Amino acid sequence: MLTFDVNWIAIAVLVFVNMGLGALWYGPLFGKPWMAATGIKMEDIEGKSMMPPYVIAILNSCFMAFMMANVLVWAGVDSLGGGLFTGLLMWLGFTGLSFGVNHAFELRSLYLWFINSTMYLVGLLIMGSVLAIWK
Repeated sequence: MLTFDVNWIAIAVLVFVNMGLGALWYGPLFGKPWMAATGIKMEDIEGKSMMPPYVIAILNSCFMAFMMANVLVWAGVDSLGGGLFTGLLMWLGFTGLSFGVNHAFELRSLYLWFINSTMYLVGLLIMGSVLAIWK
């Protein structure tokens, strides 16, 4: 059953961490290769409001952290290793391979799948480990 008895401070911190990870990932780490792989150019986004994508990203981070907290409670996970393993399983089962299906049918490159999906892998590993040990 869904519980709201979770560490809300940890969830709030993880939302900021996940948004920071996204900024780092799609900025200095993989920003240029991501833009090349998607065909997006700076002039395509200049002058456009980026508020809707950021609102969606923040909501996504909130729900991911909240659901990860619930999964850890349901599974009785309370160790760093268990949190990391749960993050890996959540990525494999719901994010990483799902991105692969989308990218395959959209005829997108394996490199773009790598950029997009591994950001979520790192985020879920961080969320799982932090939520498992920060009670």
